[in-house]
Amino acid sequence: MMLEGTDKALIKIRAHHLLCLQGFQGYGYNKNFALGMKEILRVLKSDPSPNIQLVTEADEICGICPNLVDGVCVDCIKIKTMDLNVIETISLENNQIITFKNALQIIDKELSLESIKKICEGCVWMDKCLFFLNKIGSKVES
Repeated sequence: MMLEGTDKALIKIRAHHLLCLQGFQGYGYNKNFALGMKEILRVLKSDPSPNIQLVTEADEICGICPNLVDGVCVDCIKIKTMDLNVIETISLENNQIITFKNALQIIDKELSLESIKKICEGCVWMDKCLFFLNKIGSKVES
């Protein structure tokens, strides 16, 4: 199944959403967002792993977010900073095309505890995000 209005061969994903997708556990801004996020994650985890285009602008997830108004995030400066912090820290570039699976492997390999804290600082989902909680916990114990 393809995401509505999207060619499954290439799905736009904001850089910081690579972290969010790994930590998502069903919470959301509203019910429609949570259901949409589950569907996007289902498609991204399909086999074979779909291609994504890493972006620092509105993506498939933003399209279902109530904070996207006229194609722009209401907190665009903070969100773009999160994206840029990811891109500046890992060996991927804005607009790069890569499989979702490979992007997650790079995130896992290249993000340090300090980078994760910097990227996620101020995120409203930090206390519920399994990516953040698991990474911070495992890196502290190491």
